[in-house]
Amino acid sequence: MYYHLYWGKARPDGAGAQCHLLPYHSLDVAAVGWYLLAPERPLTQRLAARLDMPPEALRRFFVFLLGLHDLGKFARAFQGLARPDGVELVPPIERLAYTERHDRLGALVWQSNWIEWWQDGFLGTAEKLPPRRERHQLADTLRALLAPMFGHHGQPVEAGQLNAGQFFGEDEHASDIEAARRFVADWVALIELDWPIDKLVSPQWREAFLSVSWTIAGWATLSDWLGSNRDHFTYCQNPMPLAKYWPMALERAERALAETGFAHPPEPIPYAGLASWFGGQSISPTPLQREAETLILGDGPQLFVLEDVTGAGKTEAACILAQRLLAAGHGEGLYFALPTMATSNAMYERLGHLHRHFYAEASHPSCVLAHGARELNDTFMQAIAAEQPGDRDYAADDMTATTRCNRWLADSRKKSLLADVGVGTIDQALMGLLPFRHQSLRLYGLARKVLIVDEVHAYDHYMQTLLNQLLAHHARQGGSAILLTATMPRAMREALAAAWREGLGQAPASLQNDAFPLLTQVGDGLERETPLATRPEVSREVGIDWLTSEEQALDAVMAAVEAGECVAWVRNTVDDAIRAFEAIRERHPEPERCLLFHSRFAMVDRQHIESDVIERLGKTSTPGRRRGQVLISTQVFQESLDCDVDHMISDLAPIDLLIQRAGRLQRHVRGSRRAPVLSVLAPEWNETPDAQWLKRALPGTQAVYRDTSLLWLTQRVLRELGAIRMPDEARVLIESVYGPVADRVPDGLQEARWEQRGMQGVAVSMANFNALSLEQGYLRQLDIDQWQEELEIGTRLVDEPALNVVLLKRDADGALVLWAEGERHAAMLSQVKLRQSQAEKLMDLPAESQAQWEVLQEHYKALRFTRPWLVEADSVCAYDARWGVRFTTNTDNK
Repeated sequence: MYYHLYWGKARPDGAGAQCHLLPYHSLDVAAVGWYLLAPERPLTQRLAARLDMPPEALRRFFVFLLGLHDLGKFARAFQGLARPDGVELVPPIERLAYTERHDRLGALVWQSNWIEWWQDGFLGTAEKLPPRRERHQLADTLRALLAPMFGHHGQPVEAGQLNAGQFFGEDEHASDIEAARRFVADWVALIELDWPIDKLVSPQWREAFLSVSWTIAGWATLSDWLGSNRDHFTYCQNPMPLAKYWPMALERAERALAETGFAHPPEPIPYAGLASWFGGQSISPTPLQREAETLILGDGPQLFVLEDVTGAGKTEAACILAQRLLAAGHGEGLYFALPTMATSNAMYERLGHLHRHFYAEASHPSCVLAHGARELNDTFMQAIAAEQPGDRDYAADDMTATTRCNRWLADSRKKSLLADVGVGTIDQALMGLLPFRHQSLRLYGLARKVLIVDEVHAYDHYMQTLLNQLLAHHARQGGSAILLTATMPRAMREALAAAWREGLGQAPASLQNDAFPLLTQVGDGLERETPLATRPEVSREVGIDWLTSEEQALDAVMAAVEAGECVAWVRNTVDDAIRAFEAIRERHPEPERCLLFHSRFAMVDRQHIESDVIERLGKTSTPGRRRGQVLISTQVFQESLDCDVDHMISDLAPIDLLIQRAGRLQRHVRGSRRAPVLSVLAPEWNETPDAQWLKRALPGTQAVYRDTSLLWLTQRVLRELGAIRMPDEARVLIESVYGPVADRVPDGLQEARWEQRGMQGVAVSMANFNALSLEQGYLRQLDIDQWQEELEIGTRLVDEPALNVVLLKRDADGALVLWAEGERHAAMLSQVKLRQSQAEKLMDLPAESQAQWEVLQEHYKALRFTRPWLVEADSVCAYDARWGVRFTTNTDNK
């Protein structure tokens, strides 16, 4: 009997091994899917509306298909992998080798037999096969429908030219194909399936399914992950009818979902004002927040673009919109996407417990941080172990439901987007577009959420192209999105709105309003551009002072120190920052008040430096602590730290970055100070510069910002206006550099401009080439093999690959140890990210240390993809906790 076939997740270790019979595992997974696709769930209702099916009929149909996900394990080639004693299983057939994965074999057995099973009624089909002209459409639709089920291990599979006889056998004991057929017949009878034949032969319905097939694939993968957990689904090797086992599977599935946080979506509550978030405090909303509170929500997927100055409360305005959207049924959770790990950490800390105010008290929504170094965030690590009052205990070890849910979701970044509330890098969302295994799980998680993208202006053309595709897909899935920015060019806003309209199947339309601040709302038949007022306290003017040499910049720093001020100099490269730091320390009467901050520090030292910067220049820093402090930094300073200085110097950079840097100048109210001035180190002004105009003065800057026309245009508009006035002149500042007027650049800079435009075109092409064609559905294209490991293609396009270098040292006994030996997460804290060309300058690990390095790699799995560097053995390059990594030659680094 087919009930005796072995499910391959059991222990194949000989006598006494426990087995789980294959049909029961199939029902375990189907039972999980049954609850995840409950008719009352918003996602089920959106899918039902999209596919024009009643929610209950949709659930029954797709759960039946999900139950077929492991048909490939009926192959005797797979069964022969395990031969436990004492269990009556079908014997192996030696000639059948398991050379293809079971997921592909599932596609093979279905492709080879579905027509015969249909005609013989084993699929519960009373109807005969449709006429030939419709049969091909039926075959194509069934192939598309089963692809997410057979592709439950993270990528689509196809049977291709495989021959069933190579893997499925028949002897006096059993026939594999017959066993599979009997299981399918019993399962279709149990589920009481009514085939929607009219839809399966409709090309329009197939197209509608393809658009949601990625979400269905994620649902199938999640169901398989949960249904394969032995903690919830104990092995059963005693044969019984499927009808008897199904209620048991449903009961176990219900418990599994409760313990992992998927039993019921959290219950949203209506937005009740800012006071409800902050303990009843009387808080006056900003103009942007007031608009977010009062605007009329549309009926379908909506895009909001919030453009306002720093300090206008964009984050809270986005949260207001998110809560209103959740309460209106436009999502079950939210994902807050940011450009960097540092900004993600800051947002995770900032949101704190705010997300709990979006839901009923009993909901206990999960909140997960999603990026590659999140284990270093103590708040996150504490949160995943947190319990809530009233949690129900499910096991003898007293681990509560909240703890189990938190830990399960935090187990991998692939699961992070499944949390009710996620905070992380934009990369985690964009990976859903790329051919990485389990990308569909990310899209499934996002399909349930309001997507919030902060600092949307900060992405290059490669990432912008991917973001546009993500927005179009999110709109197709029925989701909503909120984009936040302080310095977005008008062309970017139009491209984002056009992508959203594409997802809704609408023609593009031109946005007309150039006001700033501005709230843009785009939906199905809905388009609003609402100009906003600005609070006087966030309207500011920062004067511009020009410096033409590093010596002048050094003098300006020391003048600020002598005046008792604190000052920051933001440089465009690491080597320029190191050189300036050394020069300032030589002049400073108290060199211990000088601090260097850049990206070329090991993580353990970077964390210490960040804490030091906060202590010296943070919001609560005292006048005595701030006096005479000098911070020499690269752009890492402007990204996330809530600090400010009395005076700032910056190397010339594109206008949006200078505006962002100026945001750290006199950010907080601290009594009497001179008017804020940003001193910009730039070449002498030249109306007709040549190609070397920037390189002669700032060679490192030209290596970073190769389109020198952007910097010339920035210098021009700042010289014309004399200051950065926000928000009054925000549009003029941005459009004078990035808008159509920016095409009027001097002839000497045209070559660099066109070269960079060519590179931008390459970036767009690369993004389109790397990204999956989501509109084609979750199907494997037989002529290409896009699917890659995550290390091979990425969400960011860089000039050269980056490598994680792990710093090593020797202890007192001469043993090789990590740089941060003795610290929690020592393996991650000992790493620094360098460009490949930089890493190649480091001395190779001595041969006599290789064996010890292999032992370290075995102990710390995170070291598998790193390059080791024994610092003390390198006679050329060096590392110091004060300066970071230093090379013998000048290298330009951000």
